[in-house]
Amino acid sequence: MPSAAPLECRNEFALHNERRTFFDRDRCMQEPALVMLARHPVFAESAGILSRLYETYDFLLDCIAPHEWPTGPGQRRILPQTALEPTVRHGLDQAMRRIRNPPACKAELTALADRRHVDSTLAAEEERVGLRQAVELPGHQVHLLMDPALPAPGHQEFQALFRQHLSAGETADTLAGCTAEQAGTVRAAVELMLATAPDLCTGLLRHGRYIVAVDGPDAFDSASTREIPGAAFVAVRCMRTPERLAEALVHELVHLRLYDLQATRSVFAPAYDTATAPTVAPEWHKDSPVPRWPVDRALAAAHVYVHLRAWFEQRALDSGGPDLWQSAETAAFRATSLLDKVARHAEDCLGPAGRGFLRWLTEVHQSRTGPRPRERAAP
Repeated sequence: MPSAAPLECRNEFALHNERRTFFDRDRCMQEPALVMLARHPVFAESAGILSRLYETYDFLLDCIAPHEWPTGPGQRRILPQTALEPTVRHGLDQAMRRIRNPPACKAELTALADRRHVDSTLAAEEERVGLRQAVELPGHQVHLLMDPALPAPGHQEFQALFRQHLSAGETADTLAGCTAEQAGTVRAAVELMLATAPDLCTGLLRHGRYIVAVDGPDAFDSASTREIPGAAFVAVRCMRTPERLAEALVHELVHLRLYDLQATRSVFAPAYDTATAPTVAPEWHKDSPVPRWPVDRALAAAHVYVHLRAWFEQRALDSGGPDLWQSAETAAFRATSLLDKVARHAEDCLGPAGRGFLRWLTEVHQSRTGPRPRERAAP
C-alpha cells in the first residue's frame, strides 16, 4: 500500500478542534506504546507469526501436492528461506486462495514446482555475480536488491510482479538497483530504527526480505503489496536521508507484518470482498481521486498510523523538534478517526481474529491518546 508524503499538520485539526482531546504529550512519558506494539503474542510477535506462516505453507504442500514437492531435510517439503522468498510466496498464496478447489490449488503448486529457479533466491543470484548487499541482524538478513534487471528467472518474475501490481506505468516508474551510497543510507536508517524502537523494529525487520529502490517521475514514496510479500519498495528520493528512509521502512514493514498475519488468521470475514466492501471517508482524503476506502484499506492504514504516532513521539522525545511532534499529532488523529470508522463495520467485515486485532490496536492507541467522542467522528 503506498505511503503518504511526510506527515504534516493539516486543517483537520482546525475542523475538529480537538487536538488535545486525542493527543497529550504528557502521556508519552507514561505508556511504552512502542513496546506494547512489539509484544502481543498473536498480533505482533514476529517469530510466532512467521513460524505459523511457514508451517502453513509446508502443510499445504504436504496435503495437496506431496508428489510434486517431495520431502527434503527434516522431512520438510520446502525450506523456510525458499518458502518466504517473495516470488515463491506469491505462488503459494495463489494456491492458498484456491484451497476450497483442490484441483485448482494443486495446479498452482505444480506450476510452482516446475519453475527451475524455485530453490534459488534473488539474493543468491546477486551473490553469484558479486552484487550481494544485506543488512545483517541477529538470525535474519534484509537484502538490498542491487540489480533488478539481472537476467535470472527470479529477477524477471519479480519485475513482472512489480509491473502488474504496483507500477504506475512503463514510463512512470522503474525498479532501480541500490547504489553503494543508498546501501549506506539503508544501514544508517536501520540503525536509527533499532536505536529508536529496538523491540518493535527488530521484529518488524524480520517481515522484510528485500528493500527495493524505485525511480521515475510518478514513483510513489513507498509501497508494499500482498502480491509481493516480504518486499518494501522505496522511492530513490526517500533514500537521501536516514530519517526519511527510516519512516518509510517503518510504514511498509508494518504493512508487511499485517500481510503475514492475514495469511494464517481470520482477520476478515470469510465472505469479505474488497471490491464490494463498505467504504469509509477519511477526512484528509476528501479532495483526493479516491475519497473513500474499503474497510481493509482503512484497517491497514489505522495499523500504520498507530505505529507512526508512537514512532514520531519517540523520535521527538529523543531529538526534539516541532515537526516531529506535529507528525505524531497528525498520525494520532488519523489513527483515532480510522479505528472508529472500522469499528462500525467490524461485526460484518472482520473475522474473529480481526475483531481481536482491532480491539488490541484500539486499546494500545487509546492508552496514549484517550477515546475520541464517537459523535464527532465523520462516517
